[in-house]
This record gives sequence, C-alpha cells and structure tokens, in this order.
Amino acid sequence: MSGEEQTGAPLGLGDAYAVRTPADNLALYRGWAATYEQDFIAPRGYVYHENVAALFAAHHPGPDGLVLDVGCGTGIVGEALQALGQVRIDGLDLSPEMLAKAADKNVYERLIEADLTQVLPLNDANYDGVVSAGTFTHGHVGPEALTELLRVAAAGARFALGVNAEHYHGRGFAARFDQLAEARMIDDLTIEQVRIYNEGDAEHADDLALVVLFAKR
Repeated sequence: MSGEEQTGAPLGLGDAYAVRTPADNLALYRGWAATYEQDFIAPRGYVYHENVAALFAAHHPGPDGLVLDVGCGTGIVGEALQALGQVRIDGLDLSPEMLAKAADKNVYERLIEADLTQVLPLNDANYDGVVSAGTFTHGHVGPEALTELLRVAAAGARFALGVNAEHYHGRGFAARFDQLAEARMIDDLTIEQVRIYNEGDAEHADDLALVVLFAKR
C-alpha cells in the first residue's frame, strides 16, 4: 500500500527515498503518477532531468539515432530531450501508471514496461544512446543494471546516467564503471556534477547528483 493510501497525505521525497524493491516502486508510483509533476516536480524546482538531458545532448552526436530513456516516469526527460532536438526516443519504466502519463506527452516512439533488475525485453544493440535521471538512486536500481543497458546499446552509443552522489561509491557504481573501463567495454568515461533542485528549494538546494558520461565500445 502506498504512503498516500495509508495516511491520505501527499506523497513526496521521503516516500521515494524509502523505496527498496521493485514492488515498493510499483506501489509508490501507482499512487503518485497522477499528481507526480504537480506535487513534486514543479513546487520543488526539480531540474535534474533538464541537467541530464543537456549533458546528453552535448555529448550525443546527433538527433537521428534512437535513444532509450531509462526510468522515464511521466516523460519529463523525454520532453527535455525533445526540446534540445532529439527526435527519436523510447521510454522504459517499471510503472504502468507512470508510462500512461508519459504517453500523453507524445514524445516517445515506444513505451516499454520493464524491470531493470531483470533481463529487458529489448533486442541487442538497438539503441544509439541511453539516458537516465532519477533511477539510480535510493534503493531503486543498482549497478547490476548496467549489464543489460550495455547489451541493448549499439557500439559507439553514448550514455548519460545520473547516479545519486551519496551512492556512487557506497552502492558500487564507481567500482563497476572502473571495471567496465578496464575491460575496455566503455570509452570516454567522464563524470559531471549537477544540481537536482534549483536554489528555490531551501531544504534540498545543495542536493547533487553525478552524471556518468561514456560511450559503449
């Protein structure tokens, strides 16, 4: 049962940080999808999706390739990518309710309901770019998902993956990226630090994320 169903209070950041399993994720966003943008994105000055999309656009070679938006939610990353000129985007998310909201934005060629902790229902080497904001964070998805994301990416595909700064080392992301680089499975590994919220959110104005940029070999 979601926090909103239990208490009647609006869902928020604490509920998202409390997610530990795919079942938790499904329960949270089942109750939150309809109001997610008006209750969370707008009032908090959430800018993470825009920052990740901008970094991806700066490193991606052009708008014609097919890009996978991982953990697309209601489609805010897709909207940001489209505004920057990316025209071909697929969205992937665990929550059917969030995908239904993403469909309303008309920015995705295809929307895929899938669990990142499992084998994805996608062909090998299908995508020219992979982008994600807000998925690799508190209890949602760990670095194990990188194996499947690399599988579905074509050689040379560009990645921009936002990772919660607190978990980059603690959850094993740093070690996994180092392994991938050492094994020559990825190239051009760089890390940029971005804001998650604008300065209008006094409580979380200093919250940061790391955006991991690289190319699949």
